[in-house]
Amino acid sequence: MNPRGLRFRLGLSLALIFAGVALWLVPWVAGVARNTAEHAHQGLNRDVARAVVENSTLFEQGEVNQEALQGVFMKLMAVNPTLELYLLDANGKILGYDAPPEKILLERVSLTPIDEFLATEGQVVRGENPRNPEAPGIFTAWPVAEDEGYVYAILASELYQEAGGVLALSDLLSRSAWILLGILVLAAGCSLLMVHLLTRDLESLQDTMANFRDGDTEARCPVRTQDEIGRLSAGFNFLADSVREQMCKVQESDRQRREMIASISHDLRTPLASLRGYLEHLDQHGRSLAIEEKDEILTIALRNTDRVRRMTDDLLELSRLEAGELRLTMEEFPLGELAHDVVQRFQPLAANAEINLQALVPQELPPIVGDIAMIERVLGNLVENAIRHTPAGGRVSLRLLPAAKGVEVRVIDNGEGIDADELPRIFDRFYRIAKNRGLEEGSTGLGLAIVKQILALHKTSIEVKSKPTVGSVFQFRLECGENIS
Repeated sequence: MNPRGLRFRLGLSLALIFAGVALWLVPWVAGVARNTAEHAHQGLNRDVARAVVENSTLFEQGEVNQEALQGVFMKLMAVNPTLELYLLDANGKILGYDAPPEKILLERVSLTPIDEFLATEGQVVRGENPRNPEAPGIFTAWPVAEDEGYVYAILASELYQEAGGVLALSDLLSRSAWILLGILVLAAGCSLLMVHLLTRDLESLQDTMANFRDGDTEARCPVRTQDEIGRLSAGFNFLADSVREQMCKVQESDRQRREMIASISHDLRTPLASLRGYLEHLDQHGRSLAIEEKDEILTIALRNTDRVRRMTDDLLELSRLEAGELRLTMEEFPLGELAHDVVQRFQPLAANAEINLQALVPQELPPIVGDIAMIERVLGNLVENAIRHTPAGGRVSLRLLPAAKGVEVRVIDNGEGIDADELPRIFDRFYRIAKNRGLEEGSTGLGLAIVKQILALHKTSIEVKSKPTVGSVFQFRLECGENIS
């Protein structure tokens, strides 16, 4: 897209359009000019016929005074040879004229234009021309006393029209040339202005796109109008914002990836270093160690091995969940029985931590639809997380409540709670891995991230309410009756 080339093409097109309009306007302007000239000519000679009537006796005893009429003809022709004077009776019949008889083609003149001329003033009125009935002309007229007739004078004689036609044509050409030149100059100016207004936004858009391509991700195109170019600029800004947002996400993902690698390296290094140390000790001093010491070393080695295995399993499971590789096996099952099973499985862990763990399940809960193994993993992770963050003497409850179209699950504890600024990120695996480095053995820091992904596959989400030193509530809802695809 080249705005300069577009500017040239648009300017040429608009200039041609204006030129065509100018050529179309020339005849109209010529007609206006002609009408204006005739109006002035008729106005200047309006009182000629009246003066003839007032200064001549054209009728005597109801008969035409030929001597007076001829005298008037001679005087007027000497003063103004462009006039053609006629004497009409009360019905418009031509009674007298000063011209060869063969030149007069009409015997009678219509009185309608005469009545209009006498009744109105200030507008052009054309009447019949006895010498040229096909070309009405401007005239002046005045009634003779006692309705005896009219003096009727055509203001442009035949000779005058022939000579005036040449002059009018010359004048028309001259006027048209100047009018055309003026319109073309105006057209050029308007074209340049319009093309500038049309192409400035295109040029601005092109410059913004070039800057964005060169790395200026903050470049934005100004939106001055709501036309197609304005919408195009707004669309580019929207796409640029989307690209910037995606770039920020990529950068954040890259930062989280580095954090994840550092965190995994740290979390794996500790059990692996401990495992290697104990195995080296057993290898070097195994013959001299007592059986009790060997058993303790093997127990610690197995515990570290199990920790590494759990971490790698959780990482693999979370990766598969995020990639959508795991497929749910949906079935209908009683959630209450599963809740009791989970609580019973974690009773030994809660007893060792001196925590009261209980399941609160009402009677006649509707069965829910889901992947039973996945839901068991969700409940187990939430209960284990609650136990880990609740001090001795505290309590943890797994509570089920009937809800619209399903069952609501709540895991409640009165433990250490979560700060408000940490709540939005507790399900972020990278954030949690970094925060969980100091936790006791057995925690991989991936449990809540796995919970979030499993529930997302079940078309639901988890909410958290928490206050430091008061406790936390994790809650979500599972549907019943219809399968979740």
